[in-house]
Parts: sequence; C-alpha cells; structure tokens
Amino acid sequence: MSGGQGSDEKLPESVAMKAYAIKNGVPESDILVDDQSKNTYQNMLFSKQIIIDNGLDLQKGIFTTNDYHVFRAAGFARLVGLNIDGIGSKTSKYFLPNALIREYIAILVKHKKFHFCAVILIIIINSLIFIT
Repeated sequence: MSGGQGSDEKLPESVAMKAYAIKNGVPESDILVDDQSKNTYQNMLFSKQIIIDNGLDLQKGIFTTNDYHVFRAAGFARLVGLNIDGIGSKTSKYFLPNALIREYIAILVKHKKFHFCAVILIIIINSLIFIT
C-alpha cells in the first residue's frame, strides 16, 4: 500500500488501505506499507525501495489506481525502474471529466519543454505557410 497523508486527511492513505484490506481478509503479514509518499512519483519510488528491501522481483507485479490515472502512473513506474502494469479502478461518472482534465494538465506540465517546442514549431510552420 502506498500513499502519504494530505493536509486534509486524518491518516495516511496507505494506512487506511491497509486497515481496509485486513478488515476484508488479507493477512497483515502480506501487506507492505509506504506512508511517506506525497505524489505518484514518490509512490513508485518508495514502493520500489520497499520491494527491494523485501527481496521481491521488480519485474513482476501490478499496481492499482484510479482508471483515469493508470497511464501517468505507469510512466512513473517505468521511470523508477518498475516493469509492472497497472489496473484501474472505476471512477464515478460525475468526477471523470474533472479527473481527465487534471491528468491531461499533469502530463502537459510534466513534458512542458517538449510541448512548448511543439507549439512554437506549429506556429512557425503556420506562419511560413500563410506568409508564402
């Protein structure tokens, strides 16, 4: 379980997930917890260290997150050296538009130099087309 504690949360996300898993029959001995991460990159990075510390294979496994977040989370997993796939959990329809916009903006910001150069290139090409 991976997830820290936001300023508006009573306990770290991973601790809440652990309690839920135990309540639903998962043995506590089967649960590893990262309660320090503050973002998706740290979720993957700190989880990788926990996997290493416990002698588990970095090339086998899955992660679970919201369905709209799997793509970006998988990018962070690869970035830190986890060759794992993600499974998305269903998102409420009323929240989905906001979540997709948030993910889109996060991807744009993560690759801002590339997107800035692409926009400049498009402007230059369009300018040359209209000038000639």
